[in-house]
Amino acid sequence: MELGRNRAARGIGAVAAATTLLAGGLILGTMTAARAAPACEVTYTVNQWGTGAGGFLAMLDIRNSEPVTPGWTLNFTFPGSQKVTSGFLAQWSQSGADVTAKSNAWGPSGTSFTIGFNGAWTGSNPPPTAFTLNGVSCKVTLVPSPSPSPSPTPTPPAPLRILISPASITVREGRSASVQVTLSRQPPGNVTVGTARVYGDADLSQSGSITFTPANWNVPQLITVTAAEDADTENGTATFDSRSSQISGSSAVLWQATESDNDLPTPTPAPPAK
Repeated sequence: MELGRNRAARGIGAVAAATTLLAGGLILGTMTAARAAPACEVTYTVNQWGTGAGGFLAMLDIRNSEPVTPGWTLNFTFPGSQKVTSGFLAQWSQSGADVTAKSNAWGPSGTSFTIGFNGAWTGSNPPPTAFTLNGVSCKVTLVPSPSPSPSPTPTPPAPLRILISPASITVREGRSASVQVTLSRQPPGNVTVGTARVYGDADLSQSGSITFTPANWNVPQLITVTAAEDADTENGTATFDSRSSQISGSSAVLWQATESDNDLPTPTPAPPAK
């Protein structure tokens, strides 16, 4: 009888183990399916200039559906020979084609934020197509660089856009430099373009708004940036946002100015003679 009881116990244990394994498999399958949905979304917008080689300004709008953590890391890989030359609103680094952006202590937090960088390209500038946020793959939306000139199209007309050239300028300290602004096509009425500094060196200030009419929409107008005299020896950089409330949809165009400092470093005093 003891032998029979032992066999029964072993049978019950085997059933219990199989049930536990099956339940574990169902739970693991459920967790895997739940994790399959993208936990973040990245919109990659480029403003590019140059022919055969040149530069570009990239803005990344990131939406995260996961719980917010004290820090985040975004990774992606360039498909071409692009190089990050400077970045803002994050700590940027590059190793080969692999690019990493990490949150700054003063950077944006929450479930939605924007970061950006300036880059250089040779040959072509294809956008990266895969991004991870804290190791989790993101859904990607690519917004190509706007056309530098209007494209004649039948009705309905092409979208009305603000065109700024160049997308990056250098301003000598104590002096001014300008970008040229036009519209991509004739507007139905007047369009006023305003500009604001959204990030960077406060010593770089821009001129006021400009207005286009249906008659002068393709005549370049200037936005002038002035670099104030200061006592430091740093080449400050600022990012500007130009947009118009008379243009439907998103009209914002980002561009950048860099100060060329004219101050010499303070020489280190020589040690006293012995």
